[in-house]
Amino acid sequence: MIEMDINLIILILLATVIVGYLVMINVIYYLSPTVPRDVFPKKRFGRNNCTRIAENPNRGEGMKPLITLSSIEEVQENAKNIIINMPRTRIVTEKNGFMHFVQITPLFRFYDDIFVKLFTEDGKTNIWLQSQSRLGLHDLMVNEKRIKHIYSKLKELT
Repeated sequence: MIEMDINLIILILLATVIVGYLVMINVIYYLSPTVPRDVFPKKRFGRNNCTRIAENPNRGEGMKPLITLSSIEEVQENAKNIIINMPRTRIVTEKNGFMHFVQITPLFRFYDDIFVKLFTEDGKTNIWLQSQSRLGLHDLMVNEKRIKHIYSKLKELT
C-alpha cells in the first residue's frame, strides 16, 4: 500500500514538472516574439544581457570591431555560415551589409538576437556584432561567449 502511494506521488511530481516545463517554455515564447529587424541596434539592449562590439560597446573584453580588406559580400557569406551553423540558430533578416539571427538557448529555450553590421570605411570592411537576450536582467554571459565564438571565427577568416 505504501509502495503504491510512493509510486503515485512520484508519478504526480513527474507530471507536474513536465507540465510546468511546457507551460514555462510557452510563456517564454509568447513574451518574446521574433520581430524582424532590418537595421543594427543604435545602442546596447541592456548592461548585463548584451554584448556589443561596435560603436558604444558593451562587455566584449579585449575585442574591437574587426576591419578587413575583404569585400562586404565575402565577409557577409563567411559570417552567415559561421552563425547559421551554430546550434538552434536561424536567420530572420538578411540584406547587403546586415543580418539578424535568432538563437534559442537549450533547456529554458530563451530567444536571443544576434546582429551583424558590415560597412565600408576608407576602403576597408568594418564588422560590428551584437548579441542580446530578449528577457531577463542577466544572461549568465551567454551572449559574451556567443560573440567571442563568432568574433574568433571571423578573425581567422579576415
